[in-house]
Amino acid sequence: MAYVIYRTDTTEIVSEKQYAYSGQIHRELGHAKASLTRIKKKFAEGFAKREPYSTFRFEGLGLHENGKTGRQAEGELTGEMVEMKIVDLETYRKSIEATEIVYSIFDKDQKKPIKQSVNTPHFLSPSSETYWSM
Repeated sequence: MAYVIYRTDTTEIVSEKQYAYSGQIHRELGHAKASLTRIKKKFAEGFAKREPYSTFRFEGLGLHENGKTGRQAEGELTGEMVEMKIVDLETYRKSIEATEIVYSIFDKDQKKPIKQSVNTPHFLSPSSETYWSM
């Protein structure tokens, strides 16, 4: 059985490896638990060592003063992380993974919506210029 770690707020899969999409799927539950532990440890270390106006790995998993992450975040990081859970891959794909609606960059009138997973890499999304320039 395979397992993934996901954010409960966005349902995006979380990986401790920066650019490894294959590193997101764990073959054993113990591997997923160990990975989640390392992510939390690296976040705590990065938060403790950060300097003003700098970023550190996993900063996007941190909650800000207004309780939000990402573009909706306001204020300083609080040192708390978003909630993350481990679940088997089949359950994740069938009942947890969210989708988003995007539009091709050539669909100026936004008449043909495209439904894609929240885990779709930017370069594989028809809404990105990178997708069309490959």
